[in-house]
Amino acid sequence: MTIQLGDHRLTCIGYCDSSEADLLGRFLRQGSRALAGTEGEYTLVIESGGGDVTVITSPVGATHYFYTQQQGRLFHGDRVADILRRSGLAWQWNWQALGDLCQLENLTDNQTLHPEIHRVPPGSILHGSDGRLSLSSVATIDRIQPGPADPDAAVDALNNAMAGLAGETPYLSLSGGFDSRVILASMLHLGLRPHLITTGREEATDVQVARRMAQRFGLPHQLISLDLEEFFAHAPTISSLTNGTKPACHWHTYLYPLKAAIPSDATFFVGTLGEFARSYYFDRGWLGRLASLAPEAALGRFWRMKLARHPTFLAEELGHLAPQLAAELAGEGSERRADRLSGFCHGEFLDGLTRYYFEQRVPNFYANGIAMYRASSAWRSPFHDRRWIETIWNLPDGWKLGSNWHRHAIARNCPELLAFPEENGFDRHRMLTKAPPLYWTPPLRRARYVSYDLSADWYRDPRMLAFLRQHTEVIGDLVDPALVGRILEAHAAGGDRTRSLAFLLTLIFWKQVITP
Repeated sequence: MTIQLGDHRLTCIGYCDSSEADLLGRFLRQGSRALAGTEGEYTLVIESGGGDVTVITSPVGATHYFYTQQQGRLFHGDRVADILRRSGLAWQWNWQALGDLCQLENLTDNQTLHPEIHRVPPGSILHGSDGRLSLSSVATIDRIQPGPADPDAAVDALNNAMAGLAGETPYLSLSGGFDSRVILASMLHLGLRPHLITTGREEATDVQVARRMAQRFGLPHQLISLDLEEFFAHAPTISSLTNGTKPACHWHTYLYPLKAAIPSDATFFVGTLGEFARSYYFDRGWLGRLASLAPEAALGRFWRMKLARHPTFLAEELGHLAPQLAAELAGEGSERRADRLSGFCHGEFLDGLTRYYFEQRVPNFYANGIAMYRASSAWRSPFHDRRWIETIWNLPDGWKLGSNWHRHAIARNCPELLAFPEENGFDRHRMLTKAPPLYWTPPLRRARYVSYDLSADWYRDPRMLAFLRQHTEVIGDLVDPALVGRILEAHAAGGDRTRSLAFLLTLIFWKQVITP
């Protein structure tokens, strides 16, 4: 939304707790720092008739905005391709960012796939005037004051955020997992009756569990099935929205809310950032606590193992990639990446990995999902509430390991929701109120999980195989077409090269977006 007062214009991308008129009035009276405490998930852009530009990002920074300064001029916007065209920059690959996308499925820091175009960091105020550029940023976690461990205060913060965001006709993206179940519990506690949306095939665990929840509480439930033609129809839009940095195997995030046709006056809730209350990267109970005793060594080992576990390209295939990309993925390049990722964790293991999730994964990976949600709905997440974030950060590991805070929130708000099985849980029929000892080991993960993801099957479809063969030359500067052919053959024969093909598809569509 955009509003103008005199020669000043304010645009709010995302949502916040104040109207555009109020925000612009405060800015004119008190300056940019008066807006830094605004609640919500947003980027605020204030432009004056004299050419001054101020950009203010939310503490989480999950509403992307980008900029570059060329020949004394500031070019800015939420689409990298638009900035590229207006600035006159020629396309160059940011090889470190491309290596991150290949190995992590997300970028890091404030990079884009172009080395001269940057993302405005979370919690920042960027100001451009008369060819001068200033940028001030404060890390959200560094501002959190130590406080008592209070899991109930976190539940209260969640409920208060939900009450303020819900509106009269809430929709909820419901799976069988923890985050969306916590949101549903909060809604039911508040007397809200959401319209539920689930995507996936009939046999998917999410579909089965969500359907049973909907029936138990008498809630409307919409099952969204996707097909390959929808993928192709919307691929250019998705690539532009996500600036080429969301792997194609995750594009359902755009497709299913669009197909659900959510009314424009309805809020659409998703569980983004709920994993901040869980040990997302190393949920292994006492093993994580033990690793925290020697964090530097543990971090190095963790990131090296993670980068090696699911390679996008095999070692013998690297010679068929552009030398700069191969260098990012080979031994020394991967070692540098592991060291850089360890540095993002600030010398701590469990807390450091949670910080990495909040400061790197969310504003780089999940922010792309938010851009896709926002394209067709009034997207919201109560987990972006500042009070909830602060309270969760102060909880000890025991509340986060095994999703124990989530279990507590569900039990307190709507204990009936414990009567449905959890993903990879010990009890096949219900969710436990507390994770059992050794919950992460195979013998205690007895509930079978069937994924909603159709990517592996889609990439064996003759239409997809034909598309990739026909368009491989588009990324000929990055990969030898003969290698693409061999990967396609291996996947069609039953091997799983989904990660490789998703990466290649992502780059093909991105090159089409930025090519005149």
